[in-house]
Amino acid sequence: MLDVAANEGWLVTALSICNLVQMIVQGRWLHDSSLLTLPHVEQQHLYLFRKGASKKGRSGAEGFCGLVEGLPELIAACSGKESVFSAIVSQEFQHSQILQAWSFLSHLPVLEVQMSVKGWWEQSQEQMECALPAAGANLREESSWLDLHADQEYVLQVSLRRINLGQQRRNQDSKAQAPRFPKAKDEGWFLIMGEVDRKELLAVKRVGYVRNHTAVSVAFYTPEKTGKCIYTLYVMSDSYLGLDQQYDIYLNVTPASIAAQVNTEVVDSVTGLSLS
Repeated sequence: MLDVAANEGWLVTALSICNLVQMIVQGRWLHDSSLLTLPHVEQQHLYLFRKGASKKGRSGAEGFCGLVEGLPELIAACSGKESVFSAIVSQEFQHSQILQAWSFLSHLPVLEVQMSVKGWWEQSQEQMECALPAAGANLREESSWLDLHADQEYVLQVSLRRINLGQQRRNQDSKAQAPRFPKAKDEGWFLIMGEVDRKELLAVKRVGYVRNHTAVSVAFYTPEKTGKCIYTLYVMSDSYLGLDQQYDIYLNVTPASIAAQVNTEVVDSVTGLSLS
């Protein structure tokens, strides 16, 4: 299904397929709180997380003061400390249940994402790699917008680094935490690049289990029309609900460059010959 959506350029359909996979693996609806994927946690227990996070002294949360609405907020609130999680849920859960729920939570993948764009620029007359600004860039600043030539292929270099400490302290297992799924399944990710305004899917990349660090290359073409546009990268889990990430890429599309296109084609030809 995802291949068909990719071939047709259907962004919304591709994202919906990824959500469907997540729901099937976890046995939960997308509109439910992702906290319900934790073992033993049901709808009537959700008040514990809101109550625990609002009292910083009691929960011991460090560096997080907001409401715990889902798994990312809970991971941030616990900061790798089982004692914090236990303090939040101990009112309703037994010790064995807390251990099972914490094992699930500490196993969840937390990814740090960094991006850069590689390609040819006319002014440099050589292939370059430009780092993209961090999330939350000021759109009023020209430095937040990356100048790219129109109608040209570039490569988005995506660095995925696993940063959750709980998983690093034990023997790493590629299997996803999916107690409602009938068989063992490896963790994986979908990288989906699209233009939201036009609802157009530009590229899809399947990524396997991220043990420590993985570098992924995603090729894409810039629009034929010059001006500013925003591409969006979705980093979507194929196993878990609530862990997806979204990054906007701000592009200032300048006139097409024949020299840059020729250099890109030459590099591609040389690379193809060396591989053969």
